[in-house]
Amino acid sequence: MAALLDNLNSFLWNEKWWLGDDAKWEDFISSDPNIYYPRARDMNWSLVVGVGLLLVRYVYENVLIVPLANYLGVQERKQRQLVPNPTLEAAFKKHNGRVPHSEIENLRKQTDLTERQIQRWLFRRKLKTTPSALYKFKECGWHLFFYTFIFVYGLWTLWDKPWLRVTVNSWIGWPKQPIDKDVFMFYLMELSFYWSLLFSMLFQKDYQKKDKKEMTIHHCVTIALIYFSWACNFVRVGTLVLVVHDIADPWLAIAKMAQYSNHQTICEAFFGVFIVVWILSRCVVYPIWVLNTSAVEIHDYVTTFPAYWFFNGLLFVLQILHIMWTYLILRIAFQKIQRGSIEKDERSESECEMDDPFTDEDEETTPSINQAVANGSIANMPRSRHTVSVKAT
Repeated sequence: MAALLDNLNSFLWNEKWWLGDDAKWEDFISSDPNIYYPRARDMNWSLVVGVGLLLVRYVYENVLIVPLANYLGVQERKQRQLVPNPTLEAAFKKHNGRVPHSEIENLRKQTDLTERQIQRWLFRRKLKTTPSALYKFKECGWHLFFYTFIFVYGLWTLWDKPWLRVTVNSWIGWPKQPIDKDVFMFYLMELSFYWSLLFSMLFQKDYQKKDKKEMTIHHCVTIALIYFSWACNFVRVGTLVLVVHDIADPWLAIAKMAQYSNHQTICEAFFGVFIVVWILSRCVVYPIWVLNTSAVEIHDYVTTFPAYWFFNGLLFVLQILHIMWTYLILRIAFQKIQRGSIEKDERSESECEMDDPFTDEDEETTPSINQAVANGSIANMPRSRHTVSVKAT
């Protein structure tokens, strides 16, 4: 059994794949206690810190964000009683919450309910798993806090580092590039944050987002890339990627918070700032600063190997995603200019705030579920972290 585990470990951590001909795993072992090289096992602390961040988030949201939301008029949505109905529940799950009108007649015969009663049940069932404005306000409040903190901390950490201004220093001396305590903490906090997001998503029972599967995959890939970029000591270029991506997120978070609290002018102002920061960071600085050093400058100092091509390929995929998202963002901006308001985008309606039209059972009109969904907004913009990124995206 021990031999089998050793063989598996040797296969997973094959030096030729991860390090090529220029380095060995022994190069990351330092005999000097004052010199530290990345060790993969040290990032395992991110699991513990990730749980700790969940506790910090809980306290932060309830002590600061909920009172702020209540002050701004953002209240928890009242949930109306939903009588269990196995037949309607089965139809709801079968059609992923979008039961076609053609099936309403069949459901009416199976349940002896009126069409209006069926629609009311389906609507309230959908409402039960739809994030409320307060939930999303709290989530954005946490993102605003963490992304602001981690960007400031990351910039402070890298301010005196030689590779911040002269990116070729990301590769000079590789693989023996010592890591100081601040860089270690910066990487650890970023990785821990994604663990906390993954934990929060997997154990969330109150609300389920439509893109849960996609976001779960995203978080897992991001965690893996951060972890393995640390193991290969691609830390210097990884820190550049992290800082570039952290700068835009706070502006979108505060714009969404203003949207949820019905401060439209403030929302649009911060959204405008977000657009400028996004374009400069993702479409200008990232390709000129990061991609140039990872795709061009590296070849004068490092003999490339399979893991490098894997990481660098994902960095280019990320740039393609940046361009796609920039197009969507600019569409929303032009919509505002042309129509005077920001309307529903292509994001899922499952994250839109919904108002219950079924408040009076004697009402003669029978609004459909789709008509009951309120218009979306930039509050439903894809978060700028929806990416396959080598943080090492």
